[in-house]
Amino acid sequence: METLVKNVQEILASIESGIKEKKFPEQIRIYIEQLGRNLRQFLETIEIATQLNTIQTPISPSSRSAVFNLRKAFYAILTKEIKQSGVNKDKSLEEWRRAASKIIETYEKSGLTETPSKIVLSYEIKEEGGVKYISFKNAKIFYFELEGILPVDLSTGEKR
Repeated sequence: METLVKNVQEILASIESGIKEKKFPEQIRIYIEQLGRNLRQFLETIEIATQLNTIQTPISPSSRSAVFNLRKAFYAILTKEIKQSGVNKDKSLEEWRRAASKIIETYEKSGLTETPSKIVLSYEIKEEGGVKYISFKNAKIFYFELEGILPVDLSTGEKR
């Protein structure tokens, strides 16, 4: 994976310098710029997906199912951290409710409640007054919109 990321970074640097130095013909410059945007987004996605201490959902058909999947994954992490690190369940649940509310609010404000998505929630173990708990640093919502329509001809050529 490291080699792939390094190669993509090199290609991206080449694209950016080529655009800056006007090395690409005007007719294809827009496509080269789009490729650069896609490569930057790819690198950001890889960075987010490979972070430690994250709770990640699979791609879910709606925000409701994504939050449901995130809740199940949170409880699995909570159970593990209670056993391994001795985190406080009540304080961690309080943090979870706050984070979940903010995620739901973000979905609603963005108009993405019925859009397929994936959530990556970053956390850390904090300690206050001798009480350890799971604290959430940030969340990233990956949402997936219609990219196009691919027709499939199912006719056999035979007439009935």
